Amino acid sequence: MNTIATEINNVDSGASMPFGRILRAYIVESKYAFLSVLRMPVFSIPMIALPVFLYFLIGGMVVGPMTGGDPAAAVAIFSGFLVFAITGPGLFGFGAGLAVERQSGVLNLKRAQPMPPAAHLLAKMIMAMICTGIVTIILIPLAIWIGPMSVSAVQIVNLVFISMFGVLPFCAIGFFIGTFVSGTAAPGIVNLIFFPMLYLSGLFFPLPEILEPWAPIWPTFHLNQLVCSAAGMESIMDIKICFGVLLVLTAVCTVLAVRRLSRVG
Repeated sequence: MNTIATEINNVDSGASMPFGRILRAYIVESKYAFLSVLRMPVFSIPMIALPVFLYFLIGGMVVGPMTGGDPAAAVAIFSGFLVFAITGPGLFGFGAGLAVERQSGVLNLKRAQPMPPAAHLLAKMIMAMICTGIVTIILIPLAIWIGPMSVSAVQIVNLVFISMFGVLPFCAIGFFIGTFVSGTAAPGIVNLIFFPMLYLSGLFFPLPEILEPWAPIWPTFHLNQLVCSAAGMESIMDIKICFGVLLVLTAVCTVLAVRRLSRVG
């Protein structure tokens, strides 16, 4: 009995786990978060396959011949579909997935397990970054082939970097949504935000004159400017401002979501 009491006191006293075990917990949780997405076609197909298919079909077969081989037009089309590919894993994979886990009780089970407190959420974030990186690596050669878009090795690295870290603001938005709505309502709410962000930020076609001044209110607009700049196209807005807007948005949504999750669960 004394031995059991001693062990309980050691746990309660906050004895820290070795760094290796903590790191392994994060790696294992990230691995299974990614595998769980691949095993759910309702999430994996929109996040990975759909952007590639739409870019090949619309960007290459439909719009591509109309550009007349203009490199600037090729970059503009590519950047729009890349932003489309980046937003999906954050909003659907992170936000809608988190809402479903909250409603089903999986999140409470994860929080009750002896694992680092942030491991589950960090794993979902890493999952979104991996999915985005995979899509980007597929889209870039496709853009070079059907674009035609010319990018250097440095630009390719920059595009992959921006895409993987550009998903974080949308993870934060998804995190915020997932802590407020149920798993049943989450896909509909995410779609109500997802499609206006894509179209009203001017990614795929010029906006009407009355809507042009409002394009910068959407985070997809600022991410699109970063992608265009990384691909060698001159951006409309200073990329430092775009980076700052996305950074502030990430911080605000994360703080609000954490406060909500700590109060409501």
